[in-house]
Amino acid sequence: MSLTELAFKLNDHQSAEGTRFDALVTEDGVLEVTCSNNEEFPINLVRTETQLLSITPLFSVAEVKPDQLNELNEELLFISPAIPLSAVGRQGDAYILFGAMALNTLFENIVHELEVQAENTLDLLEVIEPLLV
Repeated sequence: MSLTELAFKLNDHQSAEGTRFDALVTEDGVLEVTCSNNEEFPINLVRTETQLLSITPLFSVAEVKPDQLNELNEELLFISPAIPLSAVGRQGDAYILFGAMALNTLFENIVHELEVQAENTLDLLEVIEPLLV
């Protein structure tokens, strides 16, 4: 399924948990998805030759209290295994939450993964919030 087809299906879908989706393919070919269970942090979906990557930008290094950067990194290493279907990483100066799915993943499973990643974003930020400016 192409990202355009996925956007169309997501925009016309409400999950069993009641989550609705707002999906749009950007000019650079990224599918930006906003979930109603977390409207503040959109998830960017990118299709590669082998998988569908989901990336949620969280915050920049500049948003971390300067004396807390090492503590934040250590906290993220400890938290990451406990976050289902997601992992924490850093791209340049941005911290991200990300996941990956096979290209043949069923639509219902994509929906579930998006819902979980949106919830994981809020849970993670709640835990590390004291370390941010």
